[in-house]
Amino acid sequence: MSVMTSFTLRSLKKNRVRTVVSVVGIALSCALITAVFTSVTSLQAGLLERTLATEGSWQIASSQLSENAYEEFLTSDTVVDMAVSHELGSAKLTPEDSRSMGEFVAVKTYPDTVKGTFAPGGTPLTLVPELEEGRLPESDTEVVLPDYCKGVVLGEGVADAGAVSDGALEVGSALTLHLGTRMVEDANGGGQRALDSFRYGYLSPETGYPSEEELVDASTRTYTVVGFYERQSNFGGSDFTASNSSIVALTSADASSGGIISAYLTVQGLSSTAEMQAFVNERITEADAIPMYHVNLFRYQGIADGRPIEGTLWMIAIVLTAVIVVASVSLIYNSFAISVADRTRQFGLLSSIGASKKQIRRSVLFEAFFLGLIGVPVGVLVGIGGVAAVFALTQEAFTAMIGTGGSVSLHVEPVVLAVVVLLSAVTLLASAWVPAQRAGKVSAVDAIRQTQDVKVSKRAARRARAAGAKAAKRGTEVPAGVSGLSGKLFGAPGFIAHRNLSRASARGRTVVASLAVSVALIVVSGSVALYLTPIADRAESKNAAGSGADIIVSGSAPEMAELSAFSAELDEFKAQAEKIGGIEFLSSYKQGQADAALPAAMISEDGRMVGDDIDEQQNASFVPSSFSSNGDYLGDLTIFYLDDKSWTDLVKDLGLDEAAFTDPANPQAIGLNRYQGIIGGDSYADAKPFAATGPIDLYAIDYNLKDDAGSWGSMGVRENASGNLVVGYVNQYSEEEPEIIEKPVEEVASKTTIEVGALTDEVPASVNSGSASIHFPVILLPESVAGSAAGIVSPSGERGVFDYYWTNLSFGAENHAEAAEALEELAKQSELLDFRVFDVTESARQSRLIAQAVQLFIACFAVIMLLISVANVFNTLTNSIILRTREFAMLKSAGMGDRAFARMLVYECASYAVRGLAIGLAVALGATYLLYWAVNLSFTGLVFALPWGYVGVAVAVVLAVLALSVAFALRRSHASSVVDALRADAV
Repeated sequence: MSVMTSFTLRSLKKNRVRTVVSVVGIALSCALITAVFTSVTSLQAGLLERTLATEGSWQIASSQLSENAYEEFLTSDTVVDMAVSHELGSAKLTPEDSRSMGEFVAVKTYPDTVKGTFAPGGTPLTLVPELEEGRLPESDTEVVLPDYCKGVVLGEGVADAGAVSDGALEVGSALTLHLGTRMVEDANGGGQRALDSFRYGYLSPETGYPSEEELVDASTRTYTVVGFYERQSNFGGSDFTASNSSIVALTSADASSGGIISAYLTVQGLSSTAEMQAFVNERITEADAIPMYHVNLFRYQGIADGRPIEGTLWMIAIVLTAVIVVASVSLIYNSFAISVADRTRQFGLLSSIGASKKQIRRSVLFEAFFLGLIGVPVGVLVGIGGVAAVFALTQEAFTAMIGTGGSVSLHVEPVVLAVVVLLSAVTLLASAWVPAQRAGKVSAVDAIRQTQDVKVSKRAARRARAAGAKAAKRGTEVPAGVSGLSGKLFGAPGFIAHRNLSRASARGRTVVASLAVSVALIVVSGSVALYLTPIADRAESKNAAGSGADIIVSGSAPEMAELSAFSAELDEFKAQAEKIGGIEFLSSYKQGQADAALPAAMISEDGRMVGDDIDEQQNASFVPSSFSSNGDYLGDLTIFYLDDKSWTDLVKDLGLDEAAFTDPANPQAIGLNRYQGIIGGDSYADAKPFAATGPIDLYAIDYNLKDDAGSWGSMGVRENASGNLVVGYVNQYSEEEPEIIEKPVEEVASKTTIEVGALTDEVPASVNSGSASIHFPVILLPESVAGSAAGIVSPSGERGVFDYYWTNLSFGAENHAEAAEALEELAKQSELLDFRVFDVTESARQSRLIAQAVQLFIACFAVIMLLISVANVFNTLTNSIILRTREFAMLKSAGMGDRAFARMLVYECASYAVRGLAIGLAVALGATYLLYWAVNLSFTGLVFALPWGYVGVAVAVVLAVLALSVAFALRRSHASSVVDALRADAV
C-alpha cells in the first residue's frame, strides 16, 4: 500500500461522519437509479408474461394461407416455430338458431406443429381452449364444441337445416353438418373469394359494403360430440374465437390436410415490425390472406413497431434518472468539495514534503473509488430490496395494472444492473473530478497559509479597481459596490459580504449549485405529479371506476330499434330491480345520437384535432370532412340523458340557474368538455373539445330512401360544392364506385336548435360507466327530454331528434355477486329488450388501485426529492460555515458586533438564494420540458406548464434552510472562543 493510499484511508477513518455521509450519498444515488430501472424491467417482464399467457407466443399469424406461401414459410430459415390449423368448412344455421348462436358453425382442426416446437419458451404459439367436459377428439369424425352449446337443439323441425343435432347437445350426441366453403363475389370484379370464420364478408375498399355470400362445394358430414371446451375471450390470433361463426367445432389435428390454412409462427433475425412485414409480403401475394403481427408482444420483446407510445415508460425512466444523476452529482460533489476544502493544509504539507500534484489528485480519486466500492454495492442491494418491498406492499395494484391475475415478481436484468453500476461510477467520477483537480492545483505555500480562499478572480479584481477609481473621484470612502439600496440596507457588513462573494471561492459556487439543484429537484417532483396525473385519471375513467356503482345493467332494443318505444318496459324493469333486497338504485342515463351542426366558434383546437383524426380513420374515400369550409362541425353528436337527480346535482355543482336548466319545455344542454380517446392509433388524448357555449342545430334525418334506382342509406349532413347543407345518401347496392346523391337538408330532415348553456370538464358519475368521454362531441340533457318528439321528427316520421337507443342503470349492492345474479334472472324475463348485467366492483377496484399506485409513486418521489434537497442544502451550508470558523473569529476580533455579523450573513445568503433560485428554475424548466415531451408521446393534448405550487414550495424551502443556516452560524459564533478559533489548526 502506497503512502498516499494509506494517508487517504487514515483521513477517511478520522473523518468518520463525512465518510458516512459520502457513502450514504453514493448508495442513495445508486439505489434510486437501480429502483427506477428495476421497476421498469420488472413491469416489462410482468407485461410480457401476461401477454404470453393470454395471447400466445406467436409473432406472425395469417389466415387463408396458400399452399405456396405455406411452403415458403416452412422452408425459410427465418421461421423458427410454426403451427397450422385447417378450417374444413362452415354450415349455415337456421334463422331460429341464428338468433342465439350466430350464423354459422365452422369446423377447424386443432393446431398441428409443422416446424420447431408448439410451445417456445414454455408458452404455446396459440392458446388452445381448455376442456370443461369430455375428452379431446381422436379422429376426423369427432368434435368438441364450446360450452354454451350444451343442451342446445340445432335444426329442430327444419328439413334443409345446415346443422342438425339428434337432440339436446351433450357428450355422445351426433351432429350432422352440411359443410361448404363460404364464398363472396368481389364487388370490384376480382372474382369469387373464400371467407374464413373470422370474417363477416368481403368489404370493398371503395364502397365499404359487403357482397352477398353463398356456400359452395358443400357436403354432409356427421360428427360425434366428445367434449365441450371453455369459451375464450375475443382476441387476435385465436383459432377458436370467430367474429362471424360463433360456434367453432374442433376436430383432431390430423383430420385433413385440406381446407383453409391458418398459420402461427415465430421468427429470428427480424428486429422491427417493418422487417417482419417485408418478410411476409415477399411470401404472401394472395389478397385473401390476412397477416397479423403480434404488436402487443413486440413492445416487450424489444421489437420496434414505430409507435411512440411504447417508448414512454423508458423515456420517463430516463428523464427521472437524469434528475437523480444531477442530484447525486451535486450531493456527492459537495461532500468532496467540502472534504478538499477542509484538508487543504494537509495537501499543502504533503506537497511541501515531496508529494506531486498527480499524487494528490489520485488521492482524492482513490477516496472516491474506495467510497464507491462500499456505496455502489450497498445502493444496488438497497434499490433491489426497495423495489421488492414496494411490489410486495402494492401487489394488488401492480397485478391490477398488468392484469395477470397473479403476482408481479421482481425481475433483475444483469445488463440493466451493469448499466446502473457504470452510471453510478460515472456519477461518482464526475462528482470527484473537479475537487481532485482543485486539490492538485493549490501550491504548498498557499495551502499552508490558506490563501486560496481569498484569491480574487481577474474579473472581480477589475471590477474592484474600477469601483475604487470611481469612489476616489467622488471623494467617498464607501466603494460603489455597496452603494445604493444594498449600501443603505446593509452598510459596512454589506461591503464585507459583497467582497466575500466577489472572491473566486469554491465555497460560494458549491452553495449556489446546491441551492440550484435543490430547487430543480423540488420543481421536477411537482412536474412528475403534474404529468403523470393523466395516467391516474385514465385508470379512474376505465371500467366504470368513477361511477361509484357495484352493478351496471345496460339495455338495448332489438335490431337497433329506438328505445323510446319501450319506455314502459324500461320503467317496469327499474321498478322490479329496486324491489330486490340489498340493491339500491344510484343513477341512470339514456344514450342517443343526432346529426348536428356546431358553429366554428364553439370548437376548440383540441376539438379540431379530434375531428380531423376521426376523419383520417375513415376507410371510405367518399366520406366528407367533419368540418365545413367556414369551420363549422358537421357530423354525429352523442347525447346522454341523465336521470332527474343526477341532472339536478350536476346543475347545482356547476353553480347554474336550476330553473333555466330544468325546464322541459325549453331545455338547455351542458357540453361535456372532456375527450379521452386515442389519436392516430398511438397517443392517448385528454382534450377539451369545446371552446365556448352557444346554440347548436340538431337534425332528425330520414335515414333510408328507396326509389327505382335502389336503396339509399344516409351519410349525414354535409356541405355541397356550393356551400349549402345537404344530406348525402349512398346506394347500398353499389357494385363498383359508390353511387351518391345529395338531398337538400330541408327535404329530408327536420331541424331544432338547442342552447349549450354551460360546459363541464368532469365526467359525471352517472355517465362514467358509459365511457362518455370517448365520444366526440357530447352534450348532456335531462332524462325528461329523452324520447320527446315535440314535433321534431324526420319528414317520414321514422326518427325523432331526441330518440335514444341505449340505456344504462347503476346500482349499489351489499353483495355485488348475489345482486348481479338476481338482476340477471330479472333481465331474462324481458321479452322485448336485451339487458346485460355487468358486475363492475372488481374491475373498478382494480382501476382505482392502479390510480392509487401511480399517485403513491408520485407522492413518494416528491417526498424523497424534497428530503434530498433539504439535506443537500443544509449539509452544504452548515459545513461551509464550519469551514469559515477562523474567518468569523477574525471578524469578531476586529470588532464586528452581532447585529453587523447577522446583516453580513443575511446579505450573503440572499445572494445565494437569488442565484440558486434563478439557476434552479432554469434547470427545472428544461427537465420539466423533457418530462412533458416524454409523456406527450402517449398523451396528446397536454399543455406545457410549470407546477407553480411546487415552485412556491421550492422558494419557501430555500428561504427556510437559509434562515436556519444563519441561525446556526450565529449560534456557533457565540458558542466558540475567538482565541481558540484563531489558534485552531486545520489538520
